[in-house]
Amino acid sequence: MNIFAMPCINDSLISMKLSDLHFTPENHFVAMEYYGLILNRTFLILLVENNFIGILANGLISAKNYSDPLTAFVTDRLAVSGDIHDPYSYLKNSYLMKMEGVNLLTDDLTEIRRANFRYPIREISGVTYDARKKWGMGIYPHDGRIYMKLGDKRREFIIPGNQSGQAIADRIKSRISSL
Repeated sequence: MNIFAMPCINDSLISMKLSDLHFTPENHFVAMEYYGLILNRTFLILLVENNFIGILANGLISAKNYSDPLTAFVTDRLAVSGDIHDPYSYLKNSYLMKMEGVNLLTDDLTEIRRANFRYPIREISGVTYDARKKWGMGIYPHDGRIYMKLGDKRREFIIPGNQSGQAIADRIKSRISSL
């Protein structure tokens, strides 16, 4: 039995939507990524149907700072609400709801949000886990980083909250070797 979600067949086209998925620890995780030098974003990452799919699930995150009223106003809105050890606290429902009816196996994924991505797992040529903490994460707990080599690109994913970066890296490697 496959622990990963099975696609629905609609009019002879393979379709997979968020609502179709049965989430297990083996088929998803939450990750953050820095871009533009100091900006960050959070993804719900799926390992399904031989794809590595990233769905933008939160924009810029900051730690609360009450040094002055304007800074407090801005950082209150950018801070993670809820238990910062729970990786799901880093996700915003409004971001995920926008993707609710989207077929994750088509270009609609990236047309709706440019930051979304989908890579065939066979295109991942390397996965490395680095247990060192990421500078700039402030108060937010995280279990290091995962580096992924995709062709001539390299992406760095920070593993926020109570997740095991090593276990996630091992899962991705296992998926690669099973192809």
